[in-house]
Amino acid sequence: MRTLVLDTSFLIHVANNPIPGSNYLSEIQSYNLITINDVVKELSGISKDRKNFLKTKRSKEASLALQYIKNIPKEEVSGSESTDDKIISYASNNHNIIASLDRGILNKATRHNIDSVTIEKQRLIWRINYNR
Repeated sequence: MRTLVLDTSFLIHVANNPIPGSNYLSEIQSYNLITINDVVKELSGISKDRKNFLKTKRSKEASLALQYIKNIPKEEVSGSESTDDKIISYASNNHNIIASLDRGILNKATRHNIDSVTIEKQRLIWRINYNR
């Protein structure tokens, strides 16, 4: 079974946007799910940032995402790169699938021939690279 590496944007969206009648949550849960410790740190930082109304809303969303990943394994990825680069590196080395809503990381995944999944119009959109 393949593994999905969940990034911050994907986790915030999935944890905060349950869609009635949608089966994308059950579809992603049929994979092994992991995230990296840097994503947990990002979510933790966002969850503590409550300076104004918009940040308070985002803070609550991040807190819900932290609850969502409570039982998901977290991997430590060493290095001084950005969180996105660590996700790319981890997914590439382990032949995993990246789950993100961030166009930047999705484009990097495509350039590195890494499979990915995103959510558009309340549906999972899979980008499978056959060049491996």
